[in-house]
Amino acid sequence: LSIENGDIQWATWIERAFLTVYTVELSLRLFVGGRQLFKSPWFLLDFSLVCVGIIALVVAPILGQGTLGGIEFEKVLVVRGLRLLRLARALRMVGHFKVIWRLVYGILTAGHTMLSVTCLVALWLFIFGCVAVEIITKDVDLRSNPETQSIVQHAFGTLPRSILTLLQFVTMDSIADVYFPLIMAKPWLLIYFMPILLFFSVALMNLVTAVLVEHALEYAAHEAEAERLKTKSKIKAALPALLDIFHRLDTDESGCITREEIAHVPLDMLPPKLLETVSVDSMTDLFELLDVDGGGTLTQNEFVEGLLNLVLLDVPIWTIQTLKLLRLIRGITLQIGDDVKHLKHVKHGAIGNGHT
Repeated sequence: LSIENGDIQWATWIERAFLTVYTVELSLRLFVGGRQLFKSPWFLLDFSLVCVGIIALVVAPILGQGTLGGIEFEKVLVVRGLRLLRLARALRMVGHFKVIWRLVYGILTAGHTMLSVTCLVALWLFIFGCVAVEIITKDVDLRSNPETQSIVQHAFGTLPRSILTLLQFVTMDSIADVYFPLIMAKPWLLIYFMPILLFFSVALMNLVTAVLVEHALEYAAHEAEAERLKTKSKIKAALPALLDIFHRLDTDESGCITREEIAHVPLDMLPPKLLETVSVDSMTDLFELLDVDGGGTLTQNEFVEGLLNLVLLDVPIWTIQTLKLLRLIRGITLQIGDDVKHLKHVKHGAIGNGHT
């Protein structure tokens, strides 16, 4: 926390206060969860960050040492910035920050993929670097050519230089200044540079992107499945209460609720979440919303299904009405089809009797 103008004491005390909160929280989690918590990557991250904070704010000031093993200790403490991952993890519960959490989670879960890509790139860079030493560094014509002499010396002078130069092909960093003069001097070098361009710059990077997108889609699918199970559990929990409300409204125990039965019932009988979702002034208004076919009655299925859609599934009321109207139209259409078949049967029977 030291800067050129001096030390910021108030910031140090704030950081110590947060460190105290983190330490207490970690101790309570360890007391409740036990050793099983050390199997959680998030707990290990929190544990490491708290340990680094204790070393930085407690141990280091006591010892009065600014270095640790020849390395400036302040540079080691930069890892405390990883505490921002805790913030990103907490924000995943807020709807507007779910995209941020998906990005962070995608980066964290792509560690195995990125490690595999790094090993593969390092292997190929070493192989192509060895080839570059043989066909470029040791080429007498390229070393004596004024246009390529500096490129060979600075870019392909040794094996490490060759590998660092080929690393530019991975990031497409000003590679034309490297390969263009060499290919103009030795056109057959196109056979060497073309696979590097196709493999590193095009194929490999696109494959990495595809793998990361696949991880993101898998996480989205798991998240959607978890949300579906959560909604299902909410429906199971809310179903008995809705059935109880229906039986309380069905005063004549006919199995249907009429407009007269529901007209004088207060809105307080309904769940609070329903009142937040649907803007209704009375139970009669709610009845009109649920009574799509206009029959003047609501069955138990119509009442419960309509309230579940409004409360838990966040389905717009006009969608529910449209679906019910489509079901009603389908039923009427099937009835008309049956009537037409019956009329045809009667007609054929009458024609047969006429012939006899």
